[in-house]
Amino acid sequence: MTIATLRRWGGAVSVSLPKKILSMLDLKAGAKVDVKIDAGSIVLSPKHHSYTLHQLIQEQKVLERHKGGSLVEREWAEDTKRGRELL
Repeated sequence: MTIATLRRWGGAVSVSLPKKILSMLDLKAGAKVDVKIDAGSIVLSPKHHSYTLHQLIQEQKVLERHKGGSLVEREWAEDTKRGRELL
């Protein structure tokens, strides 16, 4: 168990988390966390970003411009449906 100290920071109160714990969760300063109260305890959980399809497509286009070509494997892109995919 790790003990941390609550500190006043402007009009709020903050807690400093040890580097070892942050590293274990792949977190760093500026990361978003969910804050919940569970049975009288404060629970912090990493907030994982959800991407929209539009954001993913835009990122794909940026990567393709950087690489200078398509990142899509033609065999996969031109294959027929085999299950319940919605392509």
